[in-house]
Amino acid sequence: MTVVTDELAVVAATKTSLSDAGIAVRDLPENAHTLSIADRAEGAIQFVSRWAGILAFCAAIGAIAYLIF
Repeated sequence: MTVVTDELAVVAATKTSLSDAGIAVRDLPENAHTLSIADRAEGAIQFVSRWAGILAFCAAIGAIAYLIF
């Protein structure tokens, strides 16, 4: 049991966090907040694709119901 405890202590001692690893989060400069056309269109594309999936599902259910009844 002490061997397992010693191994866990070694792993815990060698594990580094993100702040210890030297990874820093930097703020973007003021002029870097300009969005490209692809970034601006992303929200609309996600909205349309979400509803297109729902409408395609409903159309498939409707077509199956039409063929059965």
